[in-house]
Parts: sequence; C-alpha cells; structure tokens
Amino acid sequence: MDEVRTVNVLLIGESRHSFSFCLSPLAKVGCECHFAESRQEVVHILGCTKLDIVLSLNTQQSLAELTALLAGSCSSMFHRLPVEEGCWWLPVLRNGESCLGAAAFRSNEFTRVLAEIVRGMTADAAARSPQ
Repeated sequence: MDEVRTVNVLLIGESRHSFSFCLSPLAKVGCECHFAESRQEVVHILGCTKLDIVLSLNTQQSLAELTALLAGSCSSMFHRLPVEEGCWWLPVLRNGESCLGAAAFRSNEFTRVLAEIVRGMTADAAARSPQ
C-alpha cells in the first residue's frame, strides 16, 4: 500500500475560529493542522513536529521573532496582513529561506494557493518514494 505523506501545518493565532476559512480545505488535501496561541506553544510544536507550512495571524508576536524561530527549517510561512476590506497573505519563508517582498495573495485566492503548495509537497514525496 502506498504511504501518503502528511503535510504538517502550524496555525498561529488567537483562536482556532480565526482559521475556519482554511481548516476544511487543508483537511481535504491531507494536512494535519496544529494550533498555537503563544511563543511557548510554537516552540513546543517546533520541538516535536517537522512543520511544512506555517500560517500566522498572530499580532502578539513580531514577524521577525516568528521568522527567526523558523529560519533554516524546511517550512514555508505566510503572514496575514489585514487591510480595509479583507487581508493580504504575505509570503515570509519559502523552504526556510526568507522571501519577504514576494508577491502577496488576496484572501480569495489564498486557499487555492495553499492547496497547490500541499499538492506539490505530496507529489514530490510520491516521486521520491521507492516503487
């Protein structure tokens, strides 16, 4: 039986409800979601889980602090930036490397972008697995 790669996603924010827009789509594409409200919870999860994607809504922690915690990992990180009529999702890290300044995604396109990233990760894992 083929083993499917689980994509680990860390959601950083003040409540799980804040991520209601993406929980179902992430589950549908085979992601395991972890949730953290504080720096201590982020550090704990980093210590026991290899994270693939990090989504940050957290306004309590600076973006620089979160980036420093994840730098050098294989994680890709996005940070939500609220604007007048919605938000933008800013790419912060791509495979552990800074990508600040890359094109941001509108809220209405971000779920599709996330699904594409996850499909790419699982396809890469399937291509590398022995037949």
